[in-house]
Amino acid sequence: MHCLTVCIFTNPLASNILHTLLSSDLNEKFHGAGTGGGSTPVSFRWILLAPDQAEWSQLAEAVHSYPSKGACCVGGQGTMETARTAQQVQLPKTYRRLVAHRTGHSFRDVAVLEEAQLQAPGPGQVVIKVTYAGINGGCETFRARGEFAFAGNKSVDSFLLGAEGAGIIAAVGPDVDNLKVGQHVTFVGGAFGEYVTAKAATCWPVQQALPEAVALTISGVTAAAALEVTSPVQAGEIVMVTAAAGGTGHFGVQLAKLAGAHVVATCGGPHKAEVLRDLGADRVIDYKSEDVADVLEQEYPQCIDLAYEGVGGQLRQTVLDNLTPQGRMLCVGYISEYPHTDAAAGAASTSGNLPPAEELFWQQRTVQRGEQTIFGNVWPKDRAAMLQAKQRLFDRYYGGEIKALIDKSQQFKGIDSVVDAIEYMLSGVTIGKVVVEM
Repeated sequence: MHCLTVCIFTNPLASNILHTLLSSDLNEKFHGAGTGGGSTPVSFRWILLAPDQAEWSQLAEAVHSYPSKGACCVGGQGTMETARTAQQVQLPKTYRRLVAHRTGHSFRDVAVLEEAQLQAPGPGQVVIKVTYAGINGGCETFRARGEFAFAGNKSVDSFLLGAEGAGIIAAVGPDVDNLKVGQHVTFVGGAFGEYVTAKAATCWPVQQALPEAVALTISGVTAAAALEVTSPVQAGEIVMVTAAAGGTGHFGVQLAKLAGAHVVATCGGPHKAEVLRDLGADRVIDYKSEDVADVLEQEYPQCIDLAYEGVGGQLRQTVLDNLTPQGRMLCVGYISEYPHTDAAAGAASTSGNLPPAEELFWQQRTVQRGEQTIFGNVWPKDRAAMLQAKQRLFDRYYGGEIKALIDKSQQFKGIDSVVDAIEYMLSGVTIGKVVVEM
């Protein structure tokens, strides 16, 4: 990952040098610079001489768009603060975002596209130019409806829409020392906007603000937290992953395999089944052509040790019926029971030996069923262990050990496409994570 270094001196030739640099192909001009030749890319260095305000503005724009983990200015006293100030001048006065001024039946029912004033970041804050936003159809619909964890939305005048996203830091507020303008990060909250203001402490630096980083941020971390911290997979266990080709399910398959498990994955359709085999699933059950209960009874009489379950309804009951006496089930959703999804038609609720799926999930209950453990809350209380799992997940992705699948069946670009993207995600036909290019 390249890092852009800006050196500033006092000399009237600033304009010529700056213009030369701005018009150059940096990748070609500086490839291997400072290494004695060779082909290894190194840090790019811009030498600016007494830049005036116009040149500061050009510099700010270039730094803002530079694909690096950060930018550093080296110069006289106050140079970095001056650079920050100049870069923040580049923020637009307004930006577009999706908000809701009331709750309603669906996301489409309440989402309003509005133009808002873009304020400079306050202490401990950063302003991020959003590049990609993640789509969590169920979560966003419950947010719009003001249900469960989002019940408070019914009593406020307006609320932001969107969860996780990736972007490039456009401005930093006072007391922010760990993040720089131009740095690529992921964040959670308010992702359905061209810009977002976030607490610096909650941002996660990434190599590039691309769709894969978005997929890792919630969908991937959920799987890592559940399968590595809350109920760690043991080598040799039989692990079942439902909705295995989905945004979080495909991470569950890979992490369970890395832990040495035998993975049984369920999905709907031959294309999804092929994807899951490529990810390493040992047995893929296409519920559209096979009966899940029959397969488990005939091929896995020893039953399932651990289930990563996000479907709910009859499939959840089938999983429960096939757990070992000491088996564990991690509940990460219940999409077949969401009333606002196409998948809800014909879904059957779980029998009365457990709380309803929505209660188990939203109240984050953990229930003992004899010696079996049913986790409605997959998030660990140990924050340090959680962060370690998150870092390990990103390291595995960057190291090529796991893949972050992005749904490519439909392309969603621009804030105007968010509503359609949510409805597409809820259709049950997606593979991997659905994202919107903002």
